[in-house]
Amino acid sequence: MLFNRKNPQAATETLRHAGAMAVPPARPSIGKRDKRIADVPVSSLSTHASWQPAGNWSGVFELAVWLRLPQGSQHPLQLALRYTDQKGEKTVLVDLCKPGVYKSALLNGSVTIEARGRISEVGIFLLGLPTDVPVGLEEWHFSPQIKRIT
Repeated sequence: MLFNRKNPQAATETLRHAGAMAVPPARPSIGKRDKRIADVPVSSLSTHASWQPAGNWSGVFELAVWLRLPQGSQHPLQLALRYTDQKGEKTVLVDLCKPGVYKSALLNGSVTIEARGRISEVGIFLLGLPTDVPVGLEEWHFSPQIKRIT
């Protein structure tokens, strides 16, 4: 699995705003897992102006999720987009949210998809989340920054 992060400066700024001191490890620790919270229809990628059905292409999309956290979270929330193309699975970090007692959270950001060939699967994930943290997905949006003219 290839793990890509968004612009390091943007990720660092997000972490600084969240009160974190360093970029979290790419691999979740034992007792934690990546939780798939939504499947993105692969057909939604074709709405981007740069989309190619089979060739190499790159496009920026806006991703936002609104989460319900009935018990808050004692762990940081890491929003990521994961997709599979002909080169394999890729994960791109989108946003981070510090732990807290809040009952809902909005995570959002721009994400660049660098596709090599046809994309077969796209999903929205929370990375490194302990298995006992209840999370509900209220709403999510995934849209291209530059739309295809039809």
